Amino acid sequence: MQYYDFEERMKDYPVFTASEVKSVFFDQKNIMVQIAFWSKKGYLKKIRRGLYVLAKTQNEIDPMVLAEKIYEPSYLSLEFALNYHGIIPDIPGTYTSVTSRTTKYFKNPFGNFTYQKIKAEFFTGYETRNDKNISFNIATPEKALIDYLYLNKNKVRPDADFWKEMRIDEDFKFKKAKLDLYKNLLNDKKVNGLIDSVLNYQKDAR
Repeated sequence: MQYYDFEERMKDYPVFTASEVKSVFFDQKNIMVQIAFWSKKGYLKKIRRGLYVLAKTQNEIDPMVLAEKIYEPSYLSLEFALNYHGIIPDIPGTYTSVTSRTTKYFKNPFGNFTYQKIKAEFFTGYETRNDKNISFNIATPEKALIDYLYLNKNKVRPDADFWKEMRIDEDFKFKKAKLDLYKNLLNDKKVNGLIDSVLNYQKDAR
């Protein structure tokens, strides 16, 4: 197979895993040998073992779509998701995610990617969005907040000054039913107190 033919068939899926290639080119027994060859030639960029992007389209790829594929299962959350939803203004320099697996950190040409471990039963509260035929998972506003508070509860102060420093949007409307759902699921008194503190800060600041 010529690389041009491969590129034509994969042009709508510029980010792909080894298993996805095998499913598309199931009739090509030596496809992974060719993948390795094309990677050495620079036609493909290897992000990590078993994950590649088309070199020709790499500048068009939003790193968000790489987050889940780099380390599965995971979803974008914490500071990145809080900024994405307009809850905090500061853009984090890292693509922050949570996972039910071991905490990990990856650095590649697309950026820095962190994955913090949460309990498997708390691995919920995210939605799947699509970008150019590639999907990515990101926490809802409420889950992003609770993930952040849960993983940083020993550093977060439950007072107005902390939320002011963090520049929490005073007018952002969190859905109370969702917050209550996750509070009951997590059942952590300290986190519950921090959530109440955020909501009180927003109420008083309006």
